[in-house]
Amino acid sequence: MSSKTMSNLTIVLPGPEKEWLLFQGEKKTSQGSDLRDLIGHRSDVVVGFPSDKVTTFPVVLPETDESLYDSMIYSQLEKRGLLAGHEGEVLYDYEIVGKGPKGNTFAVSVVSDVSSELIDSNAAGYAPAASLRSVSQNSCLLWKEKGRLVLAIYKGREPVHLQVLSGGDRLGPAIAGEINLILMGLKGDTCMEDSMPQALVLEVDDASADERGSFAEGLNLTVHPTSKSHVSIGRISERFLPSAVIRARRKRKAKSRIAVILAVLFACYAVGLSAMIIKSNNTVAEIGSLERQISIVEPDVDWVERVDQRWKNLEPAFEKSWFPVVQLSRITSALPGSGVVIREYRTSGRGIRVQGQARDVQLANRLLEDLQSMAEFNAYDWSMPNPKVEKNNTATFEITGKPKNAGTDS
Repeated sequence: MSSKTMSNLTIVLPGPEKEWLLFQGEKKTSQGSDLRDLIGHRSDVVVGFPSDKVTTFPVVLPETDESLYDSMIYSQLEKRGLLAGHEGEVLYDYEIVGKGPKGNTFAVSVVSDVSSELIDSNAAGYAPAASLRSVSQNSCLLWKEKGRLVLAIYKGREPVHLQVLSGGDRLGPAIAGEINLILMGLKGDTCMEDSMPQALVLEVDDASADERGSFAEGLNLTVHPTSKSHVSIGRISERFLPSAVIRARRKRKAKSRIAVILAVLFACYAVGLSAMIIKSNNTVAEIGSLERQISIVEPDVDWVERVDQRWKNLEPAFEKSWFPVVQLSRITSALPGSGVVIREYRTSGRGIRVQGQARDVQLANRLLEDLQSMAEFNAYDWSMPNPKVEKNNTATFEITGKPKNAGTDS
């Protein structure tokens, strides 16, 4: 992996709404709505990709020769359908974050649809916004970005799980419940066995005291509110450089070489015509060498463009709608605003079982009807025995979802 550690650089991150924020160290110094205008002519800026364009996940691969890891990671991205169906450029990088008897654990990040408004040819580097933040060991981080709340779970300095939450942009019980369900879904992932957080660092400035209190009360983690931005530059990978930035750097380098050659020519001419004649032969040779080097670079650019076109033409190799975490998130979105609590969520093969408690039987039936009407679950048959009415008039229910074509798949 081609990467380097940079220090004393400026960071630009997407802000809580539509703005971009510029940090020097951990101090915010300015902000603006246009990325290029905010950066200006600076060449020391590391730009954070917005989290809604980033997918981050852990994966365990058998230990082998390092030269084979790239093709193994690429295969994982193809299986998950992360390389196909995108209009813009797709970039990815990975880092070993753990070693065990089953192999090495990798943190993999994929940036999709890199649009032109994110490109600044003067940028020193690019990285996912979550990679430019950090928290203490065994903690996760919740912040607001582009009007959405974002949750990141870290192992060391590397994010291993990143999710833009769907429960709205305000803190409260709904966001706490969504995070609880996410953590519950991740507990069964062997890659996350030693990475589950024990606390959450809350970096949301616009939340009221009541919102913070109800959020902390509903979350199954200890909450540490902070007004300090956890901004930090760690490992900056060359893999995240957009191809347009790479081409711009090559052009600048070529122009710089040509400028040096012209300066040599001018100095030689000043010395005298005789010296100019002697030096000109060497200069012509240097120009020819430079042109040959440029012709060597051009096929690399063509190769990048061909690979980009190949990614665009690939069809998804894996249906993400069957992922338990995706299904759990959709079930959560079907819950009414209050009155229904999920106590247990289980999957067996592609079957789903949800157990919970409702304020009354009507709310339990409403949840069943909502699941039956969701387009995302049109491949499922949902059923529920009569809910059990408890002494306090609440209703305990169990809803089962089975694929409609389960008979032919088995």
